Formats: sequence, structure tokens, C-alpha cells
Amino acid sequence: MASATTIVTVLPVFLVGGLAIQLEDDLGMSAALLGAGVATFWAVSALLSTTGGRIAQRLGARNGMLLSVGGGLASLAGIGFATPQWPWLYAWLALGGVANALGHPPSNGLIVQQVGVRNRAFAFGLKQAAVPAATLIAGISVPVLALTIGWKWTFAIGALFAMLLVPVLLGVTPRRRQATATAGHGADKHPLPRELKRFLVLTAVAAALGSAQANALGAFTVISASAAGFDVATAGLLLGLGSAAGCLIRPLVGLAADRGFGGSMATVAGMLAIGCTGLLAIAWGNNVAFAIGCTLAFGFGWGWNGLIHYVVSHKSHPYTARATGIAQSGTYIGGTVGPLAFGLVLAQFGPTVAWTSAAVFAVLGAGFALLAHHQEKSIPHVG
Repeated sequence: MASATTIVTVLPVFLVGGLAIQLEDDLGMSAALLGAGVATFWAVSALLSTTGGRIAQRLGARNGMLLSVGGGLASLAGIGFATPQWPWLYAWLALGGVANALGHPPSNGLIVQQVGVRNRAFAFGLKQAAVPAATLIAGISVPVLALTIGWKWTFAIGALFAMLLVPVLLGVTPRRRQATATAGHGADKHPLPRELKRFLVLTAVAAALGSAQANALGAFTVISASAAGFDVATAGLLLGLGSAAGCLIRPLVGLAADRGFGGSMATVAGMLAIGCTGLLAIAWGNNVAFAIGCTLAFGFGWGWNGLIHYVVSHKSHPYTARATGIAQSGTYIGGTVGPLAFGLVLAQFGPTVAWTSAAVFAVLGAGFALLAHHQEKSIPHVG
């Protein structure tokens, strides 16, 4: 349920990235306007992330997840049926950003309450695999749907999935309000410990830098692959290939963490460093290097999200929903700045400079992840 909710809330922005060429043709959008649209989604998510954590703490998992799925449904349907001009796309992406901000905290709280400690990192990895799953759907939809029935009906099918998820959530998700409050009853009324605050701030900065390059990757892979000489269908399949690597890596990293291998912000730093090499391979421009670079950048450079969620929940157990909101705010800020800046650099200086700049962000993110790891060691685990 957590994975399905996450897919619905992020699908609008990744479908926009995957179907960028069709959107550009029909709505008259440039790469810079596309980047601004993607940035709108993540900016709204960033602004509401901390608030979303507080709301989730009070609503509980069931109501919070239903609310976020409803917002994702409205965003997908709006893009598909009510986007006569590109400014309307921004409005619907903003609504999707609201749904995304509300979706992660209750989903994470549900996992902490329902999943045992021995399997929790795997559960977070599986849940966060929903993000590359959304990009995988976007990539496959290019040759299968967008080039056959059109981009509008692609969004309509996404809206149908969200609609079908609502009764399933109602039937499966526990009704208990404390599903997101976890073991620390009343934790939402107490201030966060000082050491935990420092850790969350450093983690948020690392997530912001890592997300800046990662979300640019999700938004501009198809456009860049097309410019590098791939046909549109193959460019979409490359997005799907990279996304499949991300779907595989995230739960595997979680599984390893549950067995005592990795499971810290130091692991996040290493993954970002590997992702940096993938971005440099994309910047090179060679077709074979581009495909390999996509796999590394998506798999490792964007495969750390589930692990961050696990580490944050592990270190802030009674405060999981609130702590998730703080850490996710960094992810959303990076998701806002990254695609916007990437689109401008791509339009002005070309793909080589743009992808090299993204690699620099990945390196900086790895550095802050190491600082967060140093702070992480000083926080006692609660619960």
C-alpha cells in the first residue's frame, strides 16, 4: 500500500518527464519551461513537507494515504483532460506536489508500526522502489502508449490506476489512528532532541544535493538521449532501463542493511559517488556510455532514497512522521532546484555541461552524507 501510494503521488511529474517530447510539440514547451514545471511539483512538495509530517502524525496512515492518493488522482486526471495550454500543466503539477508532500510521512509511519525491525530496511527500500517504478512506467509508456494512443490517454490510464487504488486502501490499510504515531505516544507534542535535529539537517542537505541531480535525471533522460542520437522509442526504453536498475537496487540495499551490511549515511555517500560516474558517462555523449551511465546513475545515484528513509526512522523512531517531513524537505528542495537549473544550463550550454554539473551535485551530496554519518553515530536508537 505504501508503494502504490508513492507511485500515484510521483507519477504525474515523471510522466511529464517521460512524455516531454510529446508535451513540447503539443503545448509549445521548451526544455527550460519543462524544467520549471518539474520544479513546481517539487517546490510545492518542499513547502508542505514539514507540514505534511505534522498532518500525518495526527490523521494516521489510512486517512493520510487516502488524502494523498486523492490528490494524485486529481493531478493525473487534470493533466490528461484539462491542460489546453502549458500554464495549466503547472497548476496540475502543483496539486501533485501537494499530494506527494502528504504521502511519504503516513506511508513511513505505517511501515514503522507494521513491519518488524529485521525487515524494515528492506520494506523502506521496496516502498521507495516505487519512485523508479514510476519512471519505469513513464519510460515504457513512450513507445507503448504515447506513440500509439497519445500522451493525454497515458495520463488518463494513470488516473484510472489511482482510482482503483482507493477502495483497496480502504479495505487493507489499518484503521487505527496510531499507525503513524508508532510506539512514542504523544511524540508529536515534544521537541526533537538536539542531536537528532543536527542529523536531520545534514541529512536534508545531502538529500537536497542528491535529489537535485536525480530529479534532473528523471526529467531530462529522454530529451538528452534523443539529442544524443537515439530515436524517441529507444530513448523512452533507456529511461525504463535505468528505472529498472533503481527498482532493483533500492530493496537490495535495504535487504543488505537488515543483514548488517551498510545501512548508514556512509552507504548513501558511496552510492552517490558511484552515481557521479554514471552522470559523467552520460555527459561523454557516446551511446554505449550513455546507456551504462543511465544504469549507474539511476541504480546507485538515485537508489539511496529508501536507505535514507530507513536511517531516519531508525534514529527517530517515536518521531518518524515528523522526522520524515524534515528530511524529505531537503529532497523536495533539491527536486525543485535541480530540474530548473538543469533545464536552463541545458538550453544555454548543452548536455555535456549540464550532466557534468549534475555530477558535481552528486559529489557534494556524498560529502554531506558523510557529515550526516558522523552525526548519526552520536544519536542513540530509541525504541
